[in-house]
Formats: sequence, C-alpha cells, structure tokens
Amino acid sequence: MADKKVPELPLEMDDPHERALWSALGEHEAGEPSAELRREFYRNLEAASRPSVLDRLQELLGFRGNAGWLTATACLIVGLGTGAIVASGSGTGDERLAVLEENIALLNRNLILDRLENEAPSKRLRGVIDAASVAGDDAEVAHALLERATQDRVGSVRSAAIDALGPNINAPTVGEQLMPLLQQAQSPIVQLALIDLVLRYGNKTQLDEVLALAKGGKLHPDLERYVITTLEGETA
Repeated sequence: MADKKVPELPLEMDDPHERALWSALGEHEAGEPSAELRREFYRNLEAASRPSVLDRLQELLGFRGNAGWLTATACLIVGLGTGAIVASGSGTGDERLAVLEENIALLNRNLILDRLENEAPSKRLRGVIDAASVAGDDAEVAHALLERATQDRVGSVRSAAIDALGPNINAPTVGEQLMPLLQQAQSPIVQLALIDLVLRYGNKTQLDEVLALAKGGKLHPDLERYVITTLEGETA
C-alpha cells in the first residue's frame, strides 16, 4: 500500500508543536460514521429545514418582510386601542360601534397594502382581489393596484389587477393616475391592457386622451392604429 500523504500545511507554522499536531492529524484514520450517527444527522437536518411556528404564522397572515411586520404592529396597536375604548364604556353605543368599524376598515386597508407588496405572487393576487372593493375610495390602494397592473413580474397578477381596476376607472382615485401610467408604460402588453380598460369602461374625456396619445405617437405603432381605428371608426 502506498504511504499516506500528509496534507500540506495550510498556514505558515513556526511553532514545532503546531507542526507536529498538524502532521498527527493528517495521519489519523477517519472511520465511517455509525448508523445511529447517520440517523441522528438526518433527523437534525429534517428538523432544521421544517418551517418554524413563526414561519407558519407569517405565511398564514401574509406577513413577509418589514412591511408585513409593521402592519402586524399597527393591527396590534389599533386592536388594543379599540379594546380600551370598549372596556372604558366611554361614548354611546353608536359611537363605540363607529370607532370599531373605523378601526376594522383601517386594519383591512393595511392588510391589503401589505399583500399587494408581498414577495409571494399568491399573496399579491389575494391583495388584488381585496383591493378591488376599496380602490375607488382610497388613492393609496388605487396606486398600489395600478402598480401591480403595470409593473408586476407575474402575468396573472397583472391581468387580475387590470380586471380589478375596470369598475373603478371612473373614480378620481384611479382615473387621475391612469393616464400618467399609460404614458410611462414601455411594454406594449401593458399599454394594450390599460387601453382596453379605457375602451371598455372609460368616459369621453379618457377616450379623447387615449386618442390624443395615439395620434401624438405616444403609443406602440400597432396600438396607435388599433386605437384610431376603434375610436374614429365608432364616431364616423
């Protein structure tokens, strides 16, 4: 059998005791781990890869990242404040109910905004669905929904956001932001989706603005022809 080669020294060692120790380690025969040691290793590996209770709670509530935990903190503070008001008995029953409803609406709004920014596409999609019912009354939610419609990297989320905007397109919260986003959009697919929104749900002012964009060369050439043919063909 060939002599076992001692590994070279990884560092410059001037101390003779250190050199002797390194040589002795190189000559040491490393035996195979026992079956029990192997089983223990795989048990520990499986336990380490299993989601913790905290991870499962984050996934359940949709709280991922700092924004999610800020929302959770806001929920806790609002909940404690509501509980204090109810417990104190201050105000009439209607006033306490109004405060409770306002706090619930605030919690719901924060949850929607958090989900719209979540890393998981499924959470963003859920946020889009929830945002559809409040975007017409909340400019910040409308802006977040428009961002998902124009910037989300997942096609199904973009499509769902565009569909959610349809019933709200005439609301100031959406309408005032729509045209600037259309002008900024570089993707012909995003332009087409927003244009179809205007063509299906838009008012006369919005239709005239889209036609002006098309005639002014602000859209993709194919979309310019599509808009001009559709609108001028209908008014001819």
